Amino acid sequence: MLVKELMPLMTVHGRTVYDEEKEALFCNWSLSGLSIGVKGTYLKVKVLADSDQIPGMPGMPQPPADWPCIGCAEGDELFYRHECRENEETLTVWQSEEEKEIKLRLVKVSENARGKLGIVGLETDGEFFRAADDRPRMEIIGDSITCGFGNEAPNNAFEFKTGEENGWMTYGALAARALGYDLSMICESGIAATKPEHPLFPMHAMEDIYTKTDEPYAVKYGKENTEWDFEKHHNDIVVINLGTNDTTPIRFYRDFRDIDPMNDWFHARFKEFVKMVRKANGPDTFICCTMGPMEHYVYHHIKEIVEEIKEETSDQKICCFAYIPINVMTEGYGAAGHPSAKTHLRMGNELANYIRKYVLGEETC
Repeated sequence: MLVKELMPLMTVHGRTVYDEEKEALFCNWSLSGLSIGVKGTYLKVKVLADSDQIPGMPGMPQPPADWPCIGCAEGDELFYRHECRENEETLTVWQSEEEKEIKLRLVKVSENARGKLGIVGLETDGEFFRAADDRPRMEIIGDSITCGFGNEAPNNAFEFKTGEENGWMTYGALAARALGYDLSMICESGIAATKPEHPLFPMHAMEDIYTKTDEPYAVKYGKENTEWDFEKHHNDIVVINLGTNDTTPIRFYRDFRDIDPMNDWFHARFKEFVKMVRKANGPDTFICCTMGPMEHYVYHHIKEIVEEIKEETSDQKICCFAYIPINVMTEGYGAAGHPSAKTHLRMGNELANYIRKYVLGEETC
């Protein structure tokens, strides 16, 4: 059956876009996808896959094109993963020797900027039923750390592969499952929170795309860059983990006399970004500003910004904390110095414990 015909029975996760022309539900952001109930012996999924080509660094070889990875989960277990390297293919993502009644979740486990994934149709030998999900929702806003960049790569591997990026085992996903929350992620490798005053190279900024449904998809296919409906998709908690890539143009700028003005620039722009997140989500959403574990250079600004917002607006549903830095001796690295699966596990525990204590508990930040 076409995915459009099954929408009344589906629960959609994350920011997705239905493309009328391609007759596909595009699930491009990390862990975006759908849940559906299946009564039968198998589930087949027809997908459309499209690669993305990330520009190489100056003087370095052009990296190969990246293709999206799809996964299938039951409950907390992701039991199927596949890197889609054909534009159109039909995958058997679940099968059983005997008829079962099961709720399955299809997710994109790789990031948006490195391959697009559309779900065209679902097939079973039995029937589909409604898979409701009334859990509270948490959204994570971040960069490569949040995406899980190379979290399953060999220790400090130089080359990035989408097949070694597992969004299901990122700190945000682990924390959400531990807390019993559904998760939405908007994250992109290399993205900064704000446009730097003196960029070293072109940088994408979250302040430009946060309120949009899927800006990378809209640009790639020449589609309308639609606004995301925050009221319809209410977030109970929003976690921001940005600032790592904002640090690069400051720390490596050629004229150190401009460092203080650049820090001031970041402070002012990041503050406006946090206000944007508050306005988009409304007064009832708890906002948690975090940073780490790779970089903490601008974290003192984030702490000051949170306190300034509290004082200026009386907004008490906002707090901040920093993740413990990567422990190379016990955790190693993922690809290119990024957090490994071990680091993500530890970070997930940190985030879940912090939310239990300061967001869901009675203690104030």
